[in-house]
Amino acid sequence: MTAIRVLRAGLILVLIGIASVAGAQSTDLKQALETAYPLTKATADNTEIVTAGAVLVLQKDNLQMCKVNLPIPTHNYYKNGEVTQGGFMGVLNKLGNASLGGGADATTTRKFVAGEKFWVTKIEVENDGVTLQFLSDPLQDVRYHAMLKFPFPKGQTPPTDQVLASVAQVIMTDGGGDGAQAPEQQQAASDAAAPAATKTIALGQTKDQVLQSFGQPTKVVQLGAKEIDYYSDMKVTFTNNKVTNVE
Repeated sequence: MTAIRVLRAGLILVLIGIASVAGAQSTDLKQALETAYPLTKATADNTEIVTAGAVLVLQKDNLQMCKVNLPIPTHNYYKNGEVTQGGFMGVLNKLGNASLGGGADATTTRKFVAGEKFWVTKIEVENDGVTLQFLSDPLQDVRYHAMLKFPFPKGQTPPTDQVLASVAQVIMTDGGGDGAQAPEQQQAASDAAAPAATKTIALGQTKDQVLQSFGQPTKVVQLGAKEIDYYSDMKVTFTNNKVTNVE
């Protein structure tokens, strides 16, 4: 009995460890997606934008949205390079909207095609895929919303870069980006964000070394073997072409 209890306890610990790793992966993936596609905050009824996030540009045809007065957004799926609807969730979507007061509007949808723009208001990472919720600008005074799911193969969470690449096939941030910067852009951003290197001057440095760090002085005074270079905030004395004093 003791051995069985130990085995059960070990199995529980293994399962807890697996769940913890999966939870961390989901959190990291969600953060990566929200960094690539900053969220827009809308009012509770989705009729107005409170805080604007990234503007998205659709890259594929056939994304269907329904009016925001219908409480259940149209469900779309991206698989095998195509955006599709229908299936069991599509039926539930229509029935649910109708039962919640959609009436004739329960079938009122709009098909969005490549090149059209909208916002992303929510990103969810689940065991079987990633779901993004979209909201359009007013079109003839009507906003539309929808959900787009990127299913995971066999319920396993793929690597983050693979998921980002799949999402980028369908949406890009306005301005030509795909939410993830190109390597040269990443390096430029990193260089811009890095603090500027502190410029220093030391006794014994040559004039060429000083010029390389501080540029040309505003004034130069020659005194035989000595030379005094004046900068806006310091005075450097060279003797035989080497720094001998800094004030």
